Amino acid sequence: MTEWWDNGNDAIAFGRGDKGYLVLNDESSALTGRSFHTQLPAGVYCDVFHGDHSAGGCTGPTYTVDSAGWFRADIAATDGLALHAAARIS
Repeated sequence: MTEWWDNGNDAIAFGRGDKGYLVLNDESSALTGRSFHTQLPAGVYCDVFHGDHSAGGCTGPTYTVDSAGWFRADIAATDGLALHAAARIS
């Protein structure tokens, strides 16, 4: 486990090195305006929590990891996101 983050309540995030990153928000309000640091390579990733990665596309939302490993996400109440290296679109 890498890049652990929590808000002291019911929202957590963590990476699996350069394999993936997970954010879970079990609070009754949205988690907004937060940037997360990951060890994923720069690129655009399919959120496999909400969509499927297939044929180089994504049926759900995508997130861009910058060259320093950061991405920004707003997570709705009782929701999350999951990115992984095999769901990289570009």
